[in-house]
Amino acid sequence: MKIEEVKGTTKTQCISAHSHIKGLDLDNEQRAICNAGGLAGQEQAREAAGIVVELIRRKKMAGRAVLPSGPPGTGKNFNNL
Repeated sequence: MKIEEVKGTTKTQCISAHSHIKGLDLDNEQRAICNAGGLAGQEQAREAAGIVVELIRRKKMAGRAVLPSGPPGTGKNFNNL
């Protein structure tokens, strides 16, 4: 007996707990914009993540990894979203 999967015609939408966050909200000089776009706090962590994003855009991160480290409450898990 052959079993076939029948896919529905309705479109599905992925919604996560943080779907309201659209970016790091940094200005042109890579400084954090306070309380913009669903983000509040963690200005230093967002600016640090902006540096990594810029390196990726310039294709300078090929074959490399980033390991966030630091004490609790410094934005490690936040930036991994």
